[in-house]
Order: sequence, then structure tokens, then C-alpha cells
Amino acid sequence: MSDADVGDTDVSDTGGADTSDVRRPAFTITVDGDACCAMGRCAATEPDLFDQDPATGTVVLLDPTPSSPELHASARLCADLCPCGAITVSEH
Repeated sequence: MSDADVGDTDVSDTGGADTSDVRRPAFTITVDGDACCAMGRCAATEPDLFDQDPATGTVVLLDPTPSSPELHASARLCADLCPCGAITVSEH
């Protein structure tokens, strides 16, 4: 690789290396719909990430892998506020 090619590195060509960490999102939100008690705190706190099912009132996850640090903070807050523990935030 020449010096001119350094800035144009193609990450899809890993030479057979394990790329599982490259493809996995660094921040992931999961919800347990069975544990959700339909309080709606998550949807009220961060409507860009959470909504409620109109029929059951249970949580609907809109974006499981937000890229914005502000949404990461909101997701953590929602997980803390959830009285049922239905929201889990994973940071890799």
C-alpha cells in the first residue's frame, strides 16, 4: 500500500481477520415487551427512541442502535426510569 492509499483504507478487506467487533454496534438498546408494564415513561422521555403500542401500551423500540451521544444518554435515563426494568442498554 502506498502512502497515497493510506487514507482510502477499505475496512471490508480484513485479510481474513475476525471482524465481529467491527460490525457490532457499540451501543445497543433492547426491550423486553413481556416485562413492560406500559407506564410510558420511556416514550414520554425520549420519543426518538421509544413509542407505545396503541393496543397494549407496551414499549416499542424505534432505534436499537442510535449513533448520537445525546440519545445514548437519553436511553440510559429511560432504562433507569423504567419501573419494570424492561429496557437494557449495552455498551461494547
